[in-house]
Amino acid sequence: MPERRRAGRWIAGIVACAALAAVVVGFRHGFPGARENRAGLAGAPVDENSTLEELAAAAQASDPRALIALERRVPQTSDASRTACPDEEVGAWLHILEGLRSGFLGYKPAARAIAVGLACRILDRFSIEPAPPRWAEALPKLHDLLTAGMTDAEPALRVETLEQVGKLWVWLPGRSMAPVEEDSLVRWKEQLYQPAVRCLGHRDTSTLVAAVRCLGALPIDAAAAPAMAYLDNSSVEVRKQTILAFAKRNTLLTDDLLLNRLHDIESAVRKAATKVLTSRGLSDEQIGLGALIFSPNPQERLRVIPLLKDRNDIDPSLWLIQLSHDPEEMVRIGAVEAMGKMKSRAVSRRLTEMARSDASEAVRRAAGKLAPAATPQSTAALPPLPGSARLNPKAN
Repeated sequence: MPERRRAGRWIAGIVACAALAAVVVGFRHGFPGARENRAGLAGAPVDENSTLEELAAAAQASDPRALIALERRVPQTSDASRTACPDEEVGAWLHILEGLRSGFLGYKPAARAIAVGLACRILDRFSIEPAPPRWAEALPKLHDLLTAGMTDAEPALRVETLEQVGKLWVWLPGRSMAPVEEDSLVRWKEQLYQPAVRCLGHRDTSTLVAAVRCLGALPIDAAAAPAMAYLDNSSVEVRKQTILAFAKRNTLLTDDLLLNRLHDIESAVRKAATKVLTSRGLSDEQIGLGALIFSPNPQERLRVIPLLKDRNDIDPSLWLIQLSHDPEEMVRIGAVEAMGKMKSRAVSRRLTEMARSDASEAVRRAAGKLAPAATPQSTAALPPLPGSARLNPKAN
């Protein structure tokens, strides 16, 4: 469907929620306010046999029994066993979403995380064909839940919500969309984007890891790019997650950035970088050469130059041009000498540039000996002088 392709600039999915046991324990031992909620619902037991409207009312009252019953009504299922939401039930499910939204803050964090997951699973039913015509009414209810989850003071709830959002970016309804519906869906995802980006400002490591993973799932490079800054974060877990989240995004997480990470102080980050480079088709030997090129030790960078010159499994000129930008003069001179035997246009341009503008006189002199001679420019013809026959040529 064309609208699916157009809306596909955002990302998607649905995740199940976590820790039903936490809700059961909280219900048994009493969340703050749970006794009052149970007292208010006395005489109206809520279980898996309750009607959807009864569950909606219980959710609005922040009754944890509603979450337990909904877990059974909306199970985590495989794609093969999922069923579409019948039109006659859509109103009741929308009421449940409204109840979850209204009662959200009355739950403890563990129960709020389950409420977020349940709401997303309900939305996921609207992705199955044929989706009910009223599917778009779920979006504002989900927006409030997800925004509240991402801005919650509890790190575990922020993490769970970010996990859900990261799988919703490419969510689409199971029916053709009118232009106004498509625009509404895109705006909804854009409104979730800013709270997700703001999560990058947390100092909590678990939130940062989840935010990087969430944004790394975005298929639009410009939108995902803010998370790339965390490749240099002080936390080893955040650096590692940035590598894994952007492993398939070669334009953002370039091979050069990965090769730099081979010298990270933490082995977990080095292993992650090596794994991604291998998945991109680099051999162990090529990764070893790259590690030398990006070594913080200039002697190692100089030592790799003779190892590059005669290779035919890679384009050595690209690596030598990289070394020609090295901050160390001796490395640049070594790169110049190796490039002098190559005939590519890129090498010629780089040698000419270095001969003209390198900060080191020794490098300029070495590059000047090898740079191609400038092509002599033709002398511009003088305009004809007054009285010249060229001003008034004679006809034959």
